[in-house]
Amino acid sequence: MLTGVMTTVALQLGNVVDAMIVGNLIGSLGNGAITAGTPYVYFLQAAAILFGTGGAVTMAILLGKRDLENAGRVMSLSILMSVLYPLIFICLSPLTVPLFVNMCGATGQLRDMIKDMVIVYTVGMPVLSFGITMAYMMNIDNHPTLSAVMHITANVVNLISDFILIKFTPLGMKGAAMSTIIGYLVACLIFVPIYFKSSNRMVKFNFINAFRGNKYILITCKNGLPNLINLIMTVVSISVINSAVLHRLGDDYFSAYSVANNTQLIVQMFLNGVTSVIASVAGVLYGEKDYYGMRHTMKRVLTVVCGVCAALMLLFLLAPNALASLYGFDNDAVRPELLLALRIFSFSFLFYALNAMSQNYYRTIGQTALSTLSISLQMLVIKVPMMLLGLKLFGFIGLFVTLILSEIISFLILNAVRFILQKIGKVPLKGFMAIPEKNSGNICDFTIKGKEGTALDVTAKIIEYCKNENLPSEAALQLGVAVEELILNIEKYGYKDASRKYIDVCLSKDGDRYYLRLRDDGIPFDPTSYESKEEHDEDEITGLELIRKLALKITYMRVLNLNNTVIEIDKGNMGGGLE
Repeated sequence: MLTGVMTTVALQLGNVVDAMIVGNLIGSLGNGAITAGTPYVYFLQAAAILFGTGGAVTMAILLGKRDLENAGRVMSLSILMSVLYPLIFICLSPLTVPLFVNMCGATGQLRDMIKDMVIVYTVGMPVLSFGITMAYMMNIDNHPTLSAVMHITANVVNLISDFILIKFTPLGMKGAAMSTIIGYLVACLIFVPIYFKSSNRMVKFNFINAFRGNKYILITCKNGLPNLINLIMTVVSISVINSAVLHRLGDDYFSAYSVANNTQLIVQMFLNGVTSVIASVAGVLYGEKDYYGMRHTMKRVLTVVCGVCAALMLLFLLAPNALASLYGFDNDAVRPELLLALRIFSFSFLFYALNAMSQNYYRTIGQTALSTLSISLQMLVIKVPMMLLGLKLFGFIGLFVTLILSEIISFLILNAVRFILQKIGKVPLKGFMAIPEKNSGNICDFTIKGKEGTALDVTAKIIEYCKNENLPSEAALQLGVAVEELILNIEKYGYKDASRKYIDVCLSKDGDRYYLRLRDDGIPFDPTSYESKEEHDEDEITGLELIRKLALKITYMRVLNLNNTVIEIDKGNMGGGLE
């Protein structure tokens, strides 16, 4: 968990410092060019997002099925598409770049800066897109740390290159854009070969068969579609607001808006790092039906979020001039309004965090409709009309007043919809959490570690737990044998190095249902997608077959580089005998 938070903070810190370097060495117009050019850069990254995230999910499923051949096809397909897509735009750049620059509405020096930036990104995007996609693939293929270090290295090289190319060469915004490409080029040259040579790598390239049949192309696109939709909404939102500010207020105010927009990266750096814990920690607890743990985690997250928001608000209220100076803002005529805007902007932090928490939480508990609604409201449906209205009625300051209102309204609408859905039974239970108040029954929890760990005493522990729950001895024996078989299979097939073995077992009760959770750090394996195709597989997955006869539901997720399998068993199904 801590590694994930620190990675998020480190990556966003790179963006924060990058904007500061550009602002101080090029001037406030440089930040304006970054803000204006961002939609085009995101558009160029669309294939990397679609096939990177979608390919990673599809690969994980195929690895769970031990289907290494098709996993290699998906990885090859994802890499090829993420590189071919930006290559097309290199050929089309004589048409697309001028079209985008004209749509921005910028003039003079700002227009030239935007053009310089997007031209370099267009030419270098195949490298950047390849690096992003490879990081997704490496993360799934047993190398999450290598993926994180690759991203961080790319950002460090980017910052060093920024300083050198902007300060000591006449490249200006071209140098700023080149720095990002150079960062990922260096990171790829260092870490991709390490990945290829790693003994823990499971997936091999299969470029020849990458486009054979459309099954996995469609599956990959489907799995990556939510992230692509998120990207599209971001592009539309940024493009519309940027264009409106430029056309209505001009370059000087747009530079001020860009500074305020870049200070939001500071807020996101801390708040996103904290709220990202929900998707990992609370997700595992939800799979375990540990409702007390979920509530405790959410309370802790909310407490930390409130403290972070209070500290950030004080910073923005007391030192807005220092923040503006960090980004090299040098327009004294507009500075008073920028400082007031930064102070007003700070009142949106808490509601921004609440919306981010809602999105992460509802996605974690399977309420994807509520999560998608929250994202749509916050990013596009409420935000854009409100900010355009504020700009029209109150000018520059109106942007930030209505931004606060849009965050509040988005949060209120989400909870109103959630309440209505709960009333009509579409969302279970009551309250924001939408989970039971507490667990019932006892908990059997133990861990098998390293070479000395064994599954041989599992049956005895499960039988003892079932005895305390007054379950029939036949049911206890069935469950104990099934769990022991599952653990033996994990030990046999999940680890190349037995010293790395970590298998956690938890059996708990909630009402008339029992929940068995198995967590291990072996290779990805999704038992819900496994289908025996060969005769000898029946013996290899005996434990899984036994569990399937008892289980009402089996769910799987890969979290924190761990396999998490949760098996739901009805008390009435236990003790009936196995054929």
